Amino acid sequence: MTPARLVLVEDHAMMRQMLRAFIGEQSGLQLVADCTSIGEGAEIIKREDPDLVILDCRLPDGSGLDLVRQLKPETPRLKWLVLSGTENGRLVNESVTLGVQGFVHKSTELNTLSTAISSILSGAHYYCSKSSQLLVDTLLAERQLGLLGLTGREIEILRSFARGQNLKTTAAQLGISVKTAQNHLTSLKDKLGLYEPAELVHYAIQRGLVGPN
Repeated sequence: MTPARLVLVEDHAMMRQMLRAFIGEQSGLQLVADCTSIGEGAEIIKREDPDLVILDCRLPDGSGLDLVRQLKPETPRLKWLVLSGTENGRLVNESVTLGVQGFVHKSTELNTLSTAISSILSGAHYYCSKSSQLLVDTLLAERQLGLLGLTGREIEILRSFARGQNLKTTAAQLGISVKTAQNHLTSLKDKLGLYEPAELVHYAIQRGLVGPN
């Protein structure tokens, strides 16, 4: 049986070494490459065409989820497993929205990582118990803050807008037309009663959709 091909994107040397050794001990898995940044990761993933990418949430050149946004439109069959050392429900929520198949907190046991990898490669999703609780807490907070007046798509458009991303790029990442993205943006502005870019960015930061610069 052909082993599943994995790429590891992790900038902490000790964690990378530990994960290399762990993956090497697992039957049916082959680590074809590892790297430490989004830039390197994009090149390696395009070259190696792996089955699964294990990805640190925080990298020297940005959020690991930026790599998912960048490559997902052109690699729709690629599976992603995000690792995080911070208890941030917004990152979990963002991962779900992006279609990431798995999310594991770095404080969990290695056997949890093994379960996550097996589940994802078999076609399922796997979010560890800590990340699932963080997601629930975040969704409850959004409800309390009145964000449920917006649709899920409108929230993603607002999040992208607050990051300074243009509508053409956002539309491509979400698989919709630029016109549809513009309609969502207009709708969310009307719902919030906010029309100035600075107001929308401030609103998104207050609600935890994006971090402050």
